[in-house]
This record gives sequence, structure tokens and C-alpha cells, in this order.
Amino acid sequence: RASSTVPRPIRISPRMQGMFGGGGMHGMHGMGGMGGGMHGGMGGFGGFTRPMNWNALGKMGDIDAKVQNHLLKVYATLCSGIMAAALGVYVDAKFAVAGLMTQIALLVSIVGLNFITDIYNKLAVFHVTGLLVGCNMSPLLVAVAMFRPDIIITALLGTCVIFACFSGAALFAKRRHFLYLGGALSSALSLMAMMRFMNFVMGGALSQGMSFIHLYGGLVVFMGYIIFDTQMIIEDVHNRRNDFVGHAQQLFIDFVAVFVRLVQILMRNADKKRESDRRRR
Repeated sequence: RASSTVPRPIRISPRMQGMFGGGGMHGMHGMGGMGGGMHGGMGGFGGFTRPMNWNALGKMGDIDAKVQNHLLKVYATLCSGIMAAALGVYVDAKFAVAGLMTQIALLVSIVGLNFITDIYNKLAVFHVTGLLVGCNMSPLLVAVAMFRPDIIITALLGTCVIFACFSGAALFAKRRHFLYLGGALSSALSLMAMMRFMNFVMGGALSQGMSFIHLYGGLVVFMGYIIFDTQMIIEDVHNRRNDFVGHAQQLFIDFVAVFVRLVQILMRNADKKRESDRRRR
């Protein structure tokens, strides 16, 4: 006698502060089922009850073709900005240009990007911003590379995985599902900025605790911003705001903030392990 099972569908129901701070993954999608038969006394699994629908893996809820084309431009611009940052790291490692002037130029380029309307000029300024970000990150990365170069690779891969997972959660979730995060994330950043100011006023008395909060708390906040910014981009396109360069800049800030914090956390853990090994000897 043959019996079959039918799988049941499973439904799963502006911030510049701290990009270089001092210092939950959402969504499981597309679970399928298997059917089969049991024959005779021994029994065994039969074939699938229906063929796998590979096209379903690419469906993104409320995201239409217009939004998908816009997102393609955003992520392409983001990738080019990351490459510009990598070039900036190389330039500073070679010529040691990082300093107060590059930090001021970075701030000017980020603010100025919001006032430029010509798309080609915006793209040029965006890549200059990426280059300056790389120059300002370079001292940290060079110092880490001299001690543990594998930390940079690990942090970069971890950032890419985090970015892909949280962006995917935002893309496959219902429209406006995570927009409520904006207020909480902004409040968290404001609180960390206030605590940093209090630490400055108190002469660094809270430095040890503040370092932990800025590293781990900042990491969580900017991971949340990846989801929030992605859904805000989708909303902007629906409201006919198609500034893909500005949208790429938002995601670029999130990417860099997560990457820098991962580097610092991994470096901190490596220092603790080295100190522990030295005491054992």
C-alpha cells in the first residue's frame, strides 16, 4: 500500500556618528518538503511529489522590476565605492597621506554629496569619498596587518556575510516591515554619542566600559541599519526618489562601520589570547 505526504508551506511571519567608532539574523526562506512512498515490508523513500520550482527562489515579495533595476545600480555603485576604499588604503600605505586634512576632506565630500544634483558629479564625489575613507582606515589596517593579516581577511568576509544576510532579510520581508527600526537605531546612536561626551567630560573614567559599548553596541546598531536602509531605499523608489548614488552612500557607511568594528573586535580578542598564552608560560 502506498501513502504520500503533502508538504505544508512554512510562512515566517542619518548617521555619520560612529562610522569609525572608538572603539540576529532575520529570515529563513524557501523551506520545501519531500514526499515519498513506502512499499512492501521494508519500505523506502520514493521520488519527490513535485518538481523544485527554482524560479521561486528569486521572488522578492513586493519588489517590482523597477525597484530591482534600481537596487542593481545601488549595489554596483556600492561595490565600486568599496574598491575605491581599497585603493585609498593602498595609497595611504604607500604615501602616508592620512591625517587631519583627509578627515576634513572626507567630511566635506560626504556633506557635499547631498547638494550635488548632476549624476556624473555625484558619482565622482562618491568615489572620492570612498578613496578618503580608505585613506583614513589605512593606519588601523596597516597596524593590524603587521600583527595578524588574517584578521583583515576574516573581518572582510564576515562583513560581506553579515551584509548579504541582513540585506536579504530586508529584501524578502514585507514592505515597511523593518522601518520601525529607524527610531530605535537613531536613539541608540544618540545615546552612545552622549555617553562618549560624558566620558570626555569625566576625563576618560569610563573608557574601558565605553570601548566595549562602542564596539559591540555599534556593531549591532549598524547591522540594524543595513536592514533599515535597504527597506528605506525600496520605499524611496516607490516614492520616485531614485538617487542611487545617495542610496549607495548609505549602505557604504553601514558596510565600513561594520567592517571597522569587526577588525577591532577580532584584534582585541587576539590581544587577549596572546596575553593569556604569555601568562601560561
